[in-house]
Amino acid sequence: MQQPIRLTVLLVVLGLLAACAHGPSGPTDMPTGWAASGAHGGGPGRPYQIAQASLDDELEDDEFSDLFPDDGGAEFEPDFDPIEPVNRFIFAINETLDLFILKPAAMTYRFLLPEVVRDSLRNVLRNLKTPVLFLNHLWQGKEEQASDTLVRFGINSTIGLAGLIDVAGMWGYEYHAEDFGQTLGVYGVEPGPYLVLPLFGPSSLRDAFGRGVDAMIDPLSYILQYANVEQDTEILLGRTALDGLDLRSRNIENIDELRRDSVDFYARTRSLYLQFREAEINDGEAPEGADEAPANE
Repeated sequence: MQQPIRLTVLLVVLGLLAACAHGPSGPTDMPTGWAASGAHGGGPGRPYQIAQASLDDELEDDEFSDLFPDDGGAEFEPDFDPIEPVNRFIFAINETLDLFILKPAAMTYRFLLPEVVRDSLRNVLRNLKTPVLFLNHLWQGKEEQASDTLVRFGINSTIGLAGLIDVAGMWGYEYHAEDFGQTLGVYGVEPGPYLVLPLFGPSSLRDAFGRGVDAMIDPLSYILQYANVEQDTEILLGRTALDGLDLRSRNIENIDELRRDSVDFYARTRSLYLQFREAEINDGEAPEGADEAPANE
């Protein structure tokens, strides 16, 4: 059971090392702001959570371009990506893994499993995330969403057969995704240096730390440890891999189009990720003082 904790610590240390690599070269005055490899940025892990905005979660009825109609127009301070050469190197490795491993696996997954089965698997994964979501709702002061999440867990864990069927969603209790990185952002914590994590893809110092905290507070790891399940590490890693595979399978065409339309895929991924995180923190609304985004024609 120590291995998941070591993995978590490794992710946090990676983020801290990246911050140290920036050194005292200047201030990082940055705006606040893609599950296993290939689902969240440029690689097979977290790289494609960006495209999730168009097909996944509460934004599944919206087009990503509707949220950010001018993604290429955002300007960031030069120091916002202080270790860009290192990030680009990791991004290239993630891209290679995605093109040769994750994307073919996602295509096979989508071909072999009917949509209803894939949706059921996603429902189970979402149900397992409920405790972490609930805590982040509370920490952000979102009592209504916290209540919805708690009710969803009770309904889907029982009537929904351990989450296989999203009965709560049918009854009007929507799924709300939150994480500790968002929680920190709500309290004004800046993103810090932009990072590309091996396998997990686009992130920031704040979001990498938040990912580590979410893993530490996930009760499933402690339940498996208390129950003396010998394959606890395999179960946790399998859940993360399945989550990433499912998410990647839902965004095959979106990512292909994004690659095709990008002059610099790395830069565009960075821009989209930062804007996407900003929108998540502000619940899809522009931050105070920001100019109103132009509407799509």
